[in-house]
Order: sequence, then C-alpha cells, then structure tokens
Amino acid sequence: ADSRSVEPRRSESRPTLELASVEPRRSESRPTLELDSRLAHTSAPQHRMLLSFAPFRALATSLLGLGSPSTVQVVGDAYLDIIAKIDELPQWDGDTAIRSPIETVAGGSALNTAVQLSALCRTRRQRDQPRPFRRCVLHSRVGSDLYGELVAAKTREAGVTLSARREGGQGVCICLSGRRDRAFVSFKGSVADLSEADLDVGRLLAPGTSHLHFSAYYDCSGLQPAVPRLMARAKAERGASVSIVPQTDATGAWEGGLLELLPHTDVLLCNQREAASIAGVAIAGRRATWYEISEAVRRLHARGAPLVVVTLGPDGAVAATEQQWWFQPNQERAVKDTTGCGDAFAAGFLFGWCGSRDVQRGLVYGCACGAAAVGITGGSEPLSATSVNACMRRNEGVQRAREVRTPRTAAAGASAEAEGEAFFSEENLSDGRVCAEADEDEDEDEDEDED
Repeated sequence: ADSRSVEPRRSESRPTLELASVEPRRSESRPTLELDSRLAHTSAPQHRMLLSFAPFRALATSLLGLGSPSTVQVVGDAYLDIIAKIDELPQWDGDTAIRSPIETVAGGSALNTAVQLSALCRTRRQRDQPRPFRRCVLHSRVGSDLYGELVAAKTREAGVTLSARREGGQGVCICLSGRRDRAFVSFKGSVADLSEADLDVGRLLAPGTSHLHFSAYYDCSGLQPAVPRLMARAKAERGASVSIVPQTDATGAWEGGLLELLPHTDVLLCNQREAASIAGVAIAGRRATWYEISEAVRRLHARGAPLVVVTLGPDGAVAATEQQWWFQPNQERAVKDTTGCGDAFAAGFLFGWCGSRDVQRGLVYGCACGAAAVGITGGSEPLSATSVNACMRRNEGVQRAREVRTPRTAAAGASAEAEGEAFFSEENLSDGRVCAEADEDEDEDEDEDED
C-alpha cells in the first residue's frame, strides 16, 4: 500500500519514537543500546530508593514483586549458519562464483531473536520509561562437536545468556541469500533432538520471568509435546505472557498441535505464507494477497488466537485482534542480507509490546528492527541504535502504526492492488495514534544489574 494514501493525522505536540545513541556499558565487548526518554514506560517510584541498593533487590522482589530484573525466556533452535550471497540459485553440475566471502555465523530463529532482545535489554532505563525486560536467556541444545563449540562461542560473544545441553551433532543451515529472498539447506541435528529433558525448567520458570517465547516450533519437533505444559506453568506460576513463532514446516503437514495451542498463546508471529499455511488458506501466487491474509487471520482468530502479527516483507507488517487491525509500513532500503529479518522483527515487537500491551508500539519497534536487519550479514549480529534510528526516520510517519478497521472490503478474485487500496483506504482508517505518550521529565540515571 502507498503510505501517502494512508497519511495519519499528526499532532505537533506529540513526539515520535526513536532510540538514542549507543553508550557502552562496563564491558566494551557488549554492544549497548540506549532508549530515548520518550519511549513508553511503567515504574514503581515508591520503591525506587529500596531497589537502588543491590543487597535489597532479592528481598524486594520476593516480598513486593516489584523492581525485579524481569526476564524474557526464549526457547528454540540454535543453528550454525553458513551464508552465501547469491544473485541466482545455482544449477546442478555447475559452479557458481560469488563476489562476497562465505560467512559462518551463529543462527536459528530463537538464537537470532535472543541476540536482538539481549541488545534491547541492555538499553538504559529512563525515569518513567523502563524497558519491559532486563535480561534475556536462550534455552536450546547445541552439538558437542566443533560446530556446536562455534555456536556457543558466538552466542556468548553476542552477549546472550545461553542455557543449553551440549550433546550430539550440531544443527547446521546453509543459507543462500539473495537480494529479495532466500533458501535454506538444513541438517537439524541438535535442533530436532531438543526436548524438555534438555531444558533447565527451574531456570526457565524462575522468579522474574515475565515472558516466554517459543521460536521455530515446527523445527523443534522433539519439544512440541512439552510446549503446552510449559506454557501453562509459565502463566500459572509467573503470570508470564507467551508468544510463538512457528517458522516453516518442512514436512508440509502444518500440524504438530499448533492450532490447539493458539487459545493459550498471547501472540502468534509469522510471515504471510506461514499464516496462510497454518490456517489452511491456499495462496495462488508467490505472495499472499490481502484477501488471503485477512482470511488466514480470520481463521486463526476462530481457532482462538487473540493477537496475530503477520510480517509483509519490505511492505511492513499487520497485526490483528478480532476487533481491530493495525498496519505499519516500511520504506524500501538497500538489502545486504535478508537472513534473520523476521527474527529481528519478533524481538522488536516483543520489546515494544510486552509490558504495555501496545500493539502499535510493538509494530513500530518490530518494523524498525526488521528493516535494520537487512543491512547486516546474518541474523545474529546485534543491531546498532544508529541503524534502528535510521529506519525509524526513513519515511514520514514511520513511527506511527495505523489502526484500520476489520477488513470487510477485500473480495476473492480482486487484484492485489485493488485489495490493498480497499483495505488501507482512507474510509477504512481510524485516526493514527502516536505509540507513546509525551515525556516531560528529566532523564534519570539507573543502577546497573550485576550479571
């Protein structure tokens, strides 16, 4: 959709969102983002003095349930990615020469998401704008071979806390990365072997856990039987919210009990093809039409999913409850590598949505992080504040996620352009809202957590 045709109403008195510049923490090896004071914030100021003294933090957490270093727990795949940047897919019996070096990086949807969440978790808290998480822990399984050692080392280098069993052969993925798309060749190994027995459940459900994120649900087939139980415990014991990124089902079955999990999942994040496949909606072309997307989301709501978020590649993302839809556009930018863009989006969305439950704010962060990710190689390089800021500023109004009424105008058989124009037309738009309230207060220094 042309962003000019859905220009939101503006208010000069309301600030836009952006991340502040990078400020190193204690360790120069850890990249640190700093949040601007204008981001949405919740706090407990009456307990700030108590929480500023490290010896009393644990006591305050247990007695008051406030001020704890809340943790986002990420569960799922950790691959070693071997990335080759290509212009066209290679042919059998051929030898394709490429201009860029082949790179080896830590990867996997869960690992990539954990890397970006960890970077966001290290942002400085402002006075009335605290970050929703203070730390991120990745729970996975890595191989006991050389590839597994590389994954563990690269994960630590990215500043991620890793809780993983070392056993068997490491999952390896060969990523063929083009300008607009990618293809994968995967040996699942340790990823397919991941099960509940590999998890430190006590740590996974430790006090302070505020969100539980399952990534690459279909890839981690050995973990699927345990997911309903872990979700139920996280909600009952910690009051945590839960999200799932299903990823592609290589078997083509699109089963594995995911539909039964939807009523117990707070957020389902997927791309347009995944959403359609899970919902049983056939896609006629290479990309889903607006009708196909809206029909897929409608069916997922009917199966109990409360909030469905669908990424649209370079076009941005939509999110929908049964009552309301939101659309966040992206302007095109130069693409270096599309690997990990969806994972970066998931991290940004969760960082913006958790705590506030502000869908618009989640889309703003998600699209900015996803757009920034195309400028780096691989999905496990922590994003810089500079790149995220640049993506937030690229087009006028990009900080505003547009609310749209539930689509009723898209019809089967209509062209993609017609559907897009009808779905995001002026009469189908409600007033655009800025994703954060203005912050009039001064910045306040915070005490740092000890790892």
